[in-house]
Amino acid sequence: MGTDQAGSTDLIARLAAVLGPTRVSTDADELAAVTRDQLRRRRALHARESELVAPVAVVRPGGVADVVSALQLAAAAGVAVVQYGGGTGLMGGAATVTRGIVLDMRGMNRVIEVSPDDRSATAEAGVVLAELNAALAPHRLILGHDPWTVPIATVGGTISTNSLGYRGAKYGSMAEQVLGLEVVLADGTVVTTRAVPRSSTGPRLQHLFAGAEGAFGVITAATLRVFPEPERRELLALDFPSFAHGFAASRAMYATGLVPALLDYGAPRGEPARMYLGFEGLTEEVAALVPRGRAICAAHDGIERDPALAWGFWEDRHVAPERLRQWRQAESHEPRPGAPGSTVVDYLHVSLPASRVLPYVERAEAIFAGHGMAVHEWGLWHGPELLSTVVSRATDTTADLSHATDAVDQALMLVQDLGGSMEYVHGAGLRDAHLMAREHGSGLDVMRSIKQALDPGGLLNPGKLGL
Repeated sequence: MGTDQAGSTDLIARLAAVLGPTRVSTDADELAAVTRDQLRRRRALHARESELVAPVAVVRPGGVADVVSALQLAAAAGVAVVQYGGGTGLMGGAATVTRGIVLDMRGMNRVIEVSPDDRSATAEAGVVLAELNAALAPHRLILGHDPWTVPIATVGGTISTNSLGYRGAKYGSMAEQVLGLEVVLADGTVVTTRAVPRSSTGPRLQHLFAGAEGAFGVITAATLRVFPEPERRELLALDFPSFAHGFAASRAMYATGLVPALLDYGAPRGEPARMYLGFEGLTEEVAALVPRGRAICAAHDGIERDPALAWGFWEDRHVAPERLRQWRQAESHEPRPGAPGSTVVDYLHVSLPASRVLPYVERAEAIFAGHGMAVHEWGLWHGPELLSTVVSRATDTTADLSHATDAVDQALMLVQDLGGSMEYVHGAGLRDAHLMAREHGSGLDVMRSIKQALDPGGLLNPGKLGL
């Protein structure tokens, strides 16, 4: 038996002795299930699935004490630790690239407290968002974070990626809804921040861990701001002659200070450019905002469609767990990118100053065309600064795959050159780690210094964020 294997066997035995044998698994199927998240194989990736390594064990903590023990034992053994929530991440943030252990946080699923008076809820990291919403409903409260993965995504995972949901324009990203955190550092130290809306006693440490994808510490619980259930909600479906028309309407709304709760806009090739617009809140508030929104859209050639289209979109906005499982199963039968009959399909979610969006679209179109990539759609989410696109290319050879990868990288670097950010919703994870130095410049050195201070062994979620 090799030294590494012997060390892993010893660590597994220690983990089982301290946490209990039912909380530690080495079953091959269970290991495979947590080796990767929903980073699709068909994307134009630098980091391929062949670089992933199955963990030696899955550890399912039942509380913060179990996380402390697991991290202390892993640190003593010099073994890497990756945290796993709902597994819905699209950037490889929960993928394992070093042989180590996975902390499956889904067993820490208690809603600790709902406080209507404080407009807050405290939950463990493994609580699924749909379950937290169910706990809030009797109090006529809602969670402001509403991603498409609500039935699967967890509190800790969405904080770790600073996820953005359908109601993000009104309520902000998940990190903006965090009042306080409980986090365990690599050496087992527990850090608890004060769960209040404002504090002027130094930097607010919860912001250090939100968006860090578990590389600085393991989030074990969070206190979140929650919101009153809207008295009224109005949804509109509008078609525009072109992407530019709907973009102009979005800019005009924000220029007047009109912020919808929902703005989901897509302009697929050969189809109407459709915007789903939603307003929610107090009855009087919604009654005032809807006519103004209609008028602004009409001024930019927006044509209102049957509201049933918008309500259908709203009701179908969340993905079912079965659908994600079907995607994974279907992928296993598809040709690998670079093999005959294969196709790369990628999507970019970038943030730009509004004045640079249309120039970016024009230049990005040229980049994609020059690399033989088809652009299927341009779209906006929430406002004029958050731009998305879907592209594809046949990749029958490794040269084809290289063209696709280069095109996507050039499009992301163009965003950076225009003063924008290469991702606004999913985190950088493994997929965009190679561009983090370009994204942050000397700021990445600051992040690396923080990483060294909090995790000197580099054991927490290695390979992510360019750290």
